[in-house]
Amino acid sequence: MGTAVAMVTQPPARPARVRRRVDAFVLAGAVGVFLVAIVLLGHVTQVPEWEASLFHSINNLPNGLRPYVVPPMELGSIWAIPVVALACVIVRRRRMAAMAVAGGYGAYGLARAAKLFTGRARPADLLATVHVRDTLSGLGFPSGHAAVATALVCAVLPYLVWRWRWALLVWPVVVGFARVYVGAHLPMDVVGGWALGVAAACIAHLIFGVPERTRLEASSAGHRLLRASLRRNIREPE
Repeated sequence: MGTAVAMVTQPPARPARVRRRVDAFVLAGAVGVFLVAIVLLGHVTQVPEWEASLFHSINNLPNGLRPYVVPPMELGSIWAIPVVALACVIVRRRRMAAMAVAGGYGAYGLARAAKLFTGRARPADLLATVHVRDTLSGLGFPSGHAAVATALVCAVLPYLVWRWRWALLVWPVVVGFARVYVGAHLPMDVVGGWALGVAAACIAHLIFGVPERTRLEASSAGHRLLRASLRRNIREPE
């Protein structure tokens, strides 16, 4: 009996790290989306009619939404990167923390470089009527907030079980919506940011590797079995 308990309570093996072909394909797709976004921009001093219409439909929403929109928007700021990394360390996921840092700061750097390359201004400099609900500076395309939020989510997805993956995908969508609502970005700025965020996460995955899916699931099951065994041993009288 003691031997059986000892075998059950052994810590599960750490998942092997792999470099997935799918990350290369997704990276290529993200770069393609980013390039298409640049083409759709047209002349950077003008805003296509369809984009202006979509922008105003969001930006003209009531001011009463601001308390509900602005706080989640900060989950795409540069300060969200160390916060997410610290949260991963607290739950003893150091490799996930490192991946979040690599993807997040990678996306931030790519977005900064892309802004200088495209030179597209903020909505208030391109459109006659804009409700500005945030302190803004610098250029518009792509959205740095959208890029960072997307990179953080995509970077940690391979470390999570399925039920958490779909929930986290809402995060960059909310951040992108918020950036248009506060008048910081036009819709294509957000799309470009999303694409760069995906690209940054895929680059981090390809460089550092991610947990092998089957072994990650086995490790998660092993942790659950370990906790259940420990609880039973605690309840059982001597």
